[in-house]
Amino acid sequence: MTTPQDNPFQTPAAPLQDSSRATTGEPLYRLAAAGIATFFGTPIAGSWVIAQNLKRLNRPQDVQKAWLVGIGITVLIFILSWFLPDNFPAAPINIAAVFAMHQYAKQNTGEALDRHAAAGGGYLSNWRAFGVSLLFLIVIMAVVFGAAFVLALTGNA
Repeated sequence: MTTPQDNPFQTPAAPLQDSSRATTGEPLYRLAAAGIATFFGTPIAGSWVIAQNLKRLNRPQDVQKAWLVGIGITVLIFILSWFLPDNFPAAPINIAAVFAMHQYAKQNTGEALDRHAAAGGGYLSNWRAFGVSLLFLIVIMAVVFGAAFVLALTGNA
């Protein structure tokens, strides 16, 4: 009786490398960058950081999901803010949003970032994530103030 090792026509039993899990030669954002971007630029900015990592990790199927999570959390924050009393502190909501986006980033890219670090891969600066978050904040505030201005002009505010 022959064993699989004796059969020259048997394919090797070695595990193949999954291209979606492979480390990349490109620099990635650290997990902290998603939290920084979320804190200063809403969860949409945090989802941008996560989406950049997913693109560089060759996981395009997860990019849209990351965007939907960031947009969904941002919309949820706006809806909560609408119904909460004016004197309710914003800090608990912001802390929850930062924690949620950090956990989402950790769940979806944490292992790949660990492998990336073990392979000696480079990282992008957290200052870059901060700058991008400010750009997102400017755009979002322009949309919010523009909508408030239009509502005030039409008398619906």
